[in-house]
Amino acid sequence: NAGYTVDGGMAEQCIVTADYAVKVPEGLDPAQASSITCAGVTTYKAIKVSGIKPGQPIVIYGCGGLGNLAIQYAKSVFGAKVIAVDINDDKLALAKEVGADMTINPITQGPADKIIQEAFGGAYAAVVTAVSKVAFNSAVDAVRACGKVVAGGLPGETMDLNIPRLVL
Repeated sequence: NAGYTVDGGMAEQCIVTADYAVKVPEGLDPAQASSITCAGVTTYKAIKVSGIKPGQPIVIYGCGGLGNLAIQYAKSVFGAKVIAVDINDDKLALAKEVGADMTINPITQGPADKIIQEAFGGAYAAVVTAVSKVAFNSAVDAVRACGKVVAGGLPGETMDLNIPRLVL
């Protein structure tokens, strides 16, 4: 963790263990490549710990930078059926372009959790990158029994969750 537990995170050069180094392809701007080490790892880990399997529906709440990467990982790496949820139609259009099988705008289409329950009997997992307590509660209601909800971002305000819904 250079810059956090070890000095040197802002240095022009540093020594790192080869297991944690990635060669940046020729022609790719290092500034653009650097985002994958934070946002890319965050979203990859979220999809991985969700336990999603090929063909299973997963819901990604929030289609900004993190959500966009999560959609691509879920679809291309894990082979999941991806449902993208956002309140911004432009972000949903991009989500569709990068691999979302279904998009939902809860403002114009109604509650995402109800749509997902009706269409799939619930998702196997949900990854929440939106910093909204409404999104978290919807994610809890969108997954089927024994489904997983993974937090990729957290709201700044206090959040109430329906605990019996989490258990049952």
